[in-house]
Amino acid sequence: MRRSSEWVVVERSSPARRISSLVLYALVCAAGIAALAWLVHTEPGTLDSGEANPVVALPGFFTVIALIGTVFFLAPLVRPPMLFVNHFGLRVRPSFGKVLLIPWSNVEELAAITVGSRRRGQSYLLLAADVYLGRGGSDRPGFIDRSVLREANRATEGLVAGFDLAIRCKDFEPKPDQLLARLASYAPGHVQVVDRF
Repeated sequence: MRRSSEWVVVERSSPARRISSLVLYALVCAAGIAALAWLVHTEPGTLDSGEANPVVALPGFFTVIALIGTVFFLAPLVRPPMLFVNHFGLRVRPSFGKVLLIPWSNVEELAAITVGSRRRGQSYLLLAADVYLGRGGSDRPGFIDRSVLREANRATEGLVAGFDLAIRCKDFEPKPDQLLARLASYAPGHVQVVDRF
């Protein structure tokens, strides 16, 4: 028998989509840099004036830019979203930031919304907290932690502006309605549960 204080892990979805995006990005960058290197390989290293030819450095410059860009693809793979729940509250990492501890006592509303069609839409799980979020043993979401909320706010054209945290449902294995039902089963009576699928 599981004690109510133990954290229940919500299974993450397969990272195959993120890995395929990283591979596609790497292939496009490699092809672009190879084409650029082929175009400038006949350029002299120095100009007639004796100065270094800046065109020769272009492949190296774009290689560095491409490597910096891979950080945005690797961060979600190295630090994937996480979601734990129990009768005390939630431990959540919505993006690649820190893990937040949010007690149910600070949560006012738990909602889910789908933007677009049911087949091709994006579903979000949303949390609205009271003014005490960040005090009394809970964490306040920072800029990186609110990145999914900003994404949801753009997708819904401001409809979710009153919420404090958002989680992409596709980052987790259960279907969006099952995910909402699982979290709602741990929520106390004062938490309003809203299904907008």
